[in-house]
Amino acid sequence: MTQRFPRTGPQTSGLRLTRRGFLAGAGGMVALSGFGLRPAVAGAGEVAFLGWEGYDLAFKADDLLKAAGTSYQPTYIAAIEDIITKLSSGGIGSVDLTTFIHQYVGFTAINGLLDPIDESLVPNLAGMHPKFKELDALLRVDGALYGIPFTYSSIPLMYNPDKVAEPTSWKALLDPAMKGRVVGFPDVMSMIVTWSRVANEGIADPTKMTREQLDKTVEAMIALKANSRSVPSSLGEISDMFGRGEIDMAMGWEPMIKWVDGTGVKLKIAAPVEGTFAYFDTVNIAKDAPNRELDHALINWGLSAATQKGFAEANILGIVNTEAMGLVSDPMTSEIYGFKDVEGYFANKFLPGMFPLEAEGDLVTWDEVLAAFETYQRA
Repeated sequence: MTQRFPRTGPQTSGLRLTRRGFLAGAGGMVALSGFGLRPAVAGAGEVAFLGWEGYDLAFKADDLLKAAGTSYQPTYIAAIEDIITKLSSGGIGSVDLTTFIHQYVGFTAINGLLDPIDESLVPNLAGMHPKFKELDALLRVDGALYGIPFTYSSIPLMYNPDKVAEPTSWKALLDPAMKGRVVGFPDVMSMIVTWSRVANEGIADPTKMTREQLDKTVEAMIALKANSRSVPSSLGEISDMFGRGEIDMAMGWEPMIKWVDGTGVKLKIAAPVEGTFAYFDTVNIAKDAPNRELDHALINWGLSAATQKGFAEANILGIVNTEAMGLVSDPMTSEIYGFKDVEGYFANKFLPGMFPLEAEGDLVTWDEVLAAFETYQRA
C-alpha cells in the first residue's frame, strides 16, 4: 500500500524559528505531546530514525543492521517542525537520522541540532545526478555538509480533467465559479511561497519579500480560503476529496495521481504561469548521534541505485541517483518526475531557499511569515 505521508500543517505558535529564539520556542514536553509524537526513543544500541513514514525504509538496511548487532527504531512525524521539537526537547544524543526539507538544513545545523556528514564515508554520493549537486550551498555551513538530498517532489496545481479544463494559472483556484470545488494546502511554506508568486507578479525569489508583498500574499491566501470547500488537514484528505468527487482542483502532491486509483477519478498536473514550488528532502545525522559510523553506512546504502529504485516505485517520488532513474520500471513515476529529462521537470518550477531568520533590510523574516500565516488561519 502506498504510504500517505501525514503532512499536516505545523502549529506555528511556539515555533518561532530564529537563530536566537527557535530552540527555546520549540522546547518543552508540552509542545512535544501536542504534536502527537510517539514518546518512544531507541533503546541502547538501536538506530533511531525521526522523519516521515515511508522515508524510514529508505535507510533500513537489514544486512547492515544485523551485522552491527542492532535494530532500527522509527518515530514518525506529522510536520517537519516535529523534528526540531523532538531534538530540542531532550532528543539530542538519542536520535540518529532525520529528514529535513532542504530549506531547514542550514539553520538547524547552525543551531546545533545536526552533526556534519563525513562525505568520505558516503561513496554513493558520486552517483547523484548533477542537478541535485546544485543544492550544495544550501546544505553546508562553514564548508561542512549537513544534509544529503535523496528525494524530490513539488506542490503542483492538480485538476480533474473530466470536470475542468486545464488551468493555466493558480488564479483558477480563486474563480468564483469554482467556489466549494477547490482547496489549498496544509503547510506554511507551500502556501506562502506559492501565493507570493500569484500576489506579486514578477517576484523572483519568494523568500525575499517585503512587508507589503507578504501582506498581498496573505490577502490572496485568504481569498483562496474563502473559495475553498474546506481547509484540509493532510494530503490524504485532499486526495480523498478528489476521489469522492468533492473537488475539481487543488494544491496537491504528485503521488495523489496514484492515490486516487480505484475511485474512477483521473488527476492531471497543470503548469501554471506563476510556476510550481519544488523541494528536496534530505537525510541528516542528528547531533551526537549514538551510531554515527553505522549512520553513514545506512545513508550510503540509501543512496545506492537499487535502494533508490525501490524507494521511487514504493512511494511514487523523485530520486537522485542517476543510474536508479533508468532502472525504475513504473512508467508513470518515471514520467511524473522526468527521470529521462530532469531539467525538463524543473523547467517550470522554483526552488527557494529559506526566509531570513534575522532582520535583513526591508525583507520579512521567518518569524513574520509565521505570524502572517496565523493571520490567514484566523481569517
